Amino acid sequence: MQPFRPIIAIVSCHKMVDNQPAQAVYQKYIDAIHFYGGNPILLPNTAADSENFDALLAVIDGILLTGSYSNVAPSRYGSTHIEAKQDLGRDELSFKLLAHADKFGTPLLAVCRGLQEMNVYFDGTLHPDWREVEGFYEPHLEDSTAPLEVQYQPVHDVIIEPKGRLAQFGEEWHVNSLHKQAIDKVGERLFIEAKARDGLVEAISSVQHPFMIGVQWHPELNYAQDNLSKFLFTEFIHYASKTNPR
Repeated sequence: MQPFRPIIAIVSCHKMVDNQPAQAVYQKYIDAIHFYGGNPILLPNTAADSENFDALLAVIDGILLTGSYSNVAPSRYGSTHIEAKQDLGRDELSFKLLAHADKFGTPLLAVCRGLQEMNVYFDGTLHPDWREVEGFYEPHLEDSTAPLEVQYQPVHDVIIEPKGRLAQFGEEWHVNSLHKQAIDKVGERLFIEAKARDGLVEAISSVQHPFMIGVQWHPELNYAQDNLSKFLFTEFIHYASKTNPR
């Protein structure tokens, strides 16, 4: 008998491909889920408006909120900031998936933009651009002139909370944290798992949830080499495997 592979729903983003609108997910997210034993399916933004959305949610075992070129709409967290890179369909789908995971305990891993969505869902707020906030000094943004393999290498350390889910990795870890938006006020019922040395929140988890973790960095880049990345995906798939045993 073939081993059970939990169904992992990966949120898609609006992209332009060959000058045509498309729904897309970077291959690295799909590969990471497959590598650790999950069965990835891609959810387009329109899934949130489907009459059968609840039926779709009933068959998934885990949810992956990916990073994205776009940013969370400022109106979602009470800001009047003008944000050029928005994807309102992505927002709508992600927040519905978060509500489902929160209500039913569905395992959820949130990466970069996903962490920001997670924080806002729990009534937290964001800095639209961390560079405009005094006190943040770590290199939280990639060098866009460098090759991709250089852009996404670890750039700074995070200080790990000793009582959190990541505590087994010691006091600090070197991560590839690349982003513009950043957590301002931490959401309700969330635990700070890690911070950068300059105080910027880099990882959060839901206090009352079996497995809901958000990280500001990109574990999908070195999913098979970096030990913390291995842990995040292994634990995610482990909990997803227990959601709807078939």
